[in-house]
Amino acid sequence: MDDAGLDALRRAGRIARKVREKSLSIVREGVSLIDVCSLLEGLILDEGAKPAFPCNICINDVAAHYTPTIGDRSIIPPRSLVKIDIGVCVDGYIADTAITISLDSYLQPIVEAVNTALLEAVKIIKPGVQTSTIGGVIQRVITSRGFKPIRNLTGHEITRYNLHAGLSIPNIQIARGEKLELNHVYAIEPFATMSDGGGEVVSSNTTTIYRLNVGKFKLEKLEEERKLLEFIYERFNGLPYTPRWIPDFEKLSKIHDKIVRLGKIYSYPVLVERKGRPVSQAEHTVIVTEKGCEVIT
Repeated sequence: MDDAGLDALRRAGRIARKVREKSLSIVREGVSLIDVCSLLEGLILDEGAKPAFPCNICINDVAAHYTPTIGDRSIIPPRSLVKIDIGVCVDGYIADTAITISLDSYLQPIVEAVNTALLEAVKIIKPGVQTSTIGGVIQRVITSRGFKPIRNLTGHEITRYNLHAGLSIPNIQIARGEKLELNHVYAIEPFATMSDGGGEVVSSNTTTIYRLNVGKFKLEKLEEERKLLEFIYERFNGLPYTPRWIPDFEKLSKIHDKIVRLGKIYSYPVLVERKGRPVSQAEHTVIVTEKGCEVIT
């Protein structure tokens, strides 16, 4: 990464941090989910950057990949556990961060568990550290607080225009890991559930986030399909998107569904805790340095 790339990444991190902190003042019982996400995505745009993916707002047992749909009337329920996951893209360089906000004091300890796990994991990051070691630290912190890590959700490497690139960082101790590399960028992302939870997520039947499968990108002969694919390709650069970002999507939904069925667009199903128990999340993006790491979010 050259100096210009590093500056762009740090700028993305500063914006992501600012937007994440703003979520603390707007997440309240009864607030519309689509209003929260639209406001946070708008703040990113106001800063001269772009959302790297649709703002995720996941309530209680919903762990990941939910963003409001067109006409969504859902509101934040009382005494809920609200996860806000945002990504900021500056010239292709991505900062990814998440926070959990508890609207019930009973649930605050599970928020503190993932926050502490994230801080402890960040402390040991340096070139050559094994991902299995990071997973072990996260697991020990979460279980020591009386909770259970989500074993099939992970942190991830980030490269330019690629949110999930290569290496994954587990939230549990695994037998063999990979080594973090100098100057590489990673998102560290602990998830936890209650001790009586399943400790894993499963796919629901709902999908609100998609991504163009660039490897299978090929313009269609039919004009309507071609125009939609061109728009998605040019607007999102292979990054995740949501239908509410596409003008007049209601008129294009059947065409979009067809392209998804053909495998040219990848869908991210909403992920839920297997036993329906609440899930908390915390996330920072880091750059591995010679002496440790730089937290950019």
